[in-house]
Amino acid sequence: MKIAVTGASGQLGSYLLDELSRKNEVVGLDIRPTQYAAHKAMVQRADVRKPKTVTSWLKDVDAVIHCAAQVSVENSIKDPMGDLDTNLRGTLCMLEACKEMGVRRMVYISTAAVYGDPIKVPIDESHPKRPKSFYGASKASAEDYVRVFSETKGLEHMIIRPFNFYSHRADPANPYSGVITRFVNMAVAGKPLTVEGDGEQTRDFLHATDVSAMVIKAAFSNVKNETLNCGSGKGTSINQLAEAVVRVSPKKVKIVHIAPRLGDIRHSVAEVSKAKELLDFAPQVSLDEGMASMF
Repeated sequence: MKIAVTGASGQLGSYLLDELSRKNEVVGLDIRPTQYAAHKAMVQRADVRKPKTVTSWLKDVDAVIHCAAQVSVENSIKDPMGDLDTNLRGTLCMLEACKEMGVRRMVYISTAAVYGDPIKVPIDESHPKRPKSFYGASKASAEDYVRVFSETKGLEHMIIRPFNFYSHRADPANPYSGVITRFVNMAVAGKPLTVEGDGEQTRDFLHATDVSAMVIKAAFSNVKNETLNCGSGKGTSINQLAEAVVRVSPKKVKIVHIAPRLGDIRHSVAEVSKAKELLDFAPQVSLDEGMASMF
C-alpha cells in the first residue's frame, strides 16, 4: 500500500514513518523539516491549510493518516483562531484533497481532550464530547467534519483518540509536551519536578510506539467508520508519576507544586475494550519500561 502521513515530522508521525516504511511506500507531509536522517527522503514540505501544496503528493495514495495539528492547550487559549485554522480548516482541506485524489481511507488522529471532565471513569467512546479548551473543541469539531464528510462523500474513516502518549522523541520545548518528558528533563537537569495543582489529577499513559501500532492497525483494517480510544486503560496520578521519577532519577530531585493549568482536565483514563475487540490492540510497553527508556 501507499500511505501518506501528515504531521510526519512530529513525535507520532516519526514512529509511523519508521514502521510503515518497512513494507509500504510512504510519503510524509509537514510544514517543518524532519530531524531524522532516515526520514529526509520521505518527508515533503506541505501545509494542510493550503491544498495546492498537498494534493499532488496524494497521487495513488490508499490511505492518509492525518496527524498534523496545533496541539497546545495553552496556545489554543491564546490564539483560538489559529488553532481552528490548523485543526478544523486544515482537516477539511485534507478531506477534500483525499476525495479529489481518490484516497480510500483517512485515519484521523484526534485526542482524549474532546471528552473534557468525564461524567464517569474510565471513559468510553460513547461519552459526551465536552471539551474544556479551544484545542479540544477544534479537535471535536474536526471529528464531526470527518464523520459527515465520510457519510456524504464516501471516504472511509477511522477516528483514533489517543490519551497521554510519550517517548524520548517528544519536544521538551513544546508547552504541551507530555508530563513524563517534562519530568525526565527536569530530573536530568537536577531541577525540582513541578506538579501543577494538587497532583491528584490522573492520566492514562502509553508509549508513542503503541499509539503508532494501533493507528497502523486502523489504517490496514477492514473495520471502517469507527471511533476508538487509544490508551492503556490504567490511571496514574501526577503525584505517583513524580514519585516514580524521583525513585529512578540518577540525580536527587524534589517535588514542588505550582498553580494549576488553565483548562486542565481532572481525570482522564480510557476504556479500551472496543480497540481490543475491533483491532485486537493492546499496549506492549509498560509504564516502567517506557520510563526506563526515557532515562
